[in-house]
Amino acid sequence: MREAIAADDWIGYRAWLSSMLLEEGRLDDAIVVAEPGFGWYDCSNLLVPLVHSLFDRPEELLYLVEHPRVVPHHGHEEFQHGWRAWALAGLCRVDEAITVARLDRPWADPRFVKAYLLRQAGRLDDAADELRTLGTVKAREELCEVLVLQGRAQEAIAVHPTVAEQRDAEPKPEPVPLGENGYSLEPPF
Repeated sequence: MREAIAADDWIGYRAWLSSMLLEEGRLDDAIVVAEPGFGWYDCSNLLVPLVHSLFDRPEELLYLVEHPRVVPHHGHEEFQHGWRAWALAGLCRVDEAITVARLDRPWADPRFVKAYLLRQAGRLDDAADELRTLGTVKAREELCEVLVLQGRAQEAIAVHPTVAEQRDAEPKPEPVPLGENGYSLEPPF
């Protein structure tokens, strides 16, 4: 891999080598290999394999995302907040994780994020309570998973939404205006 990187500094070679180094427990070496690519547009291709390998090792994940050389580029900063929050929750630092998680993002319901972080921290009762207060179909799906983790399978089955409820909760497409010929006037035609 090092020869391939020397010949053609393709980001994929760096991703593969850094992942292999991480599997050998050489996190610092993996960061050094990946670091030159963190300034590239697709730097998340280097970060994601490292981060996903460390999801069950929160101390090392926190070390990675707080490392001064790990600087996501071109709008990838939001990934670092989520990963840092996940690591902090795994270390049972939930309040700090919730603060770091950037709950102001429009695509993430802060209550789901909070329940997710509580679950990561092993506070399953608190996560279940948070999801119960939401009452949505998505919240009931997540609650089902939490109850299974607690060994409460019967309650999980009872709370899981039916297929009809799941279908009703899916967003419905807007009707498209049709021309005289019966075909759509809007792309794609």
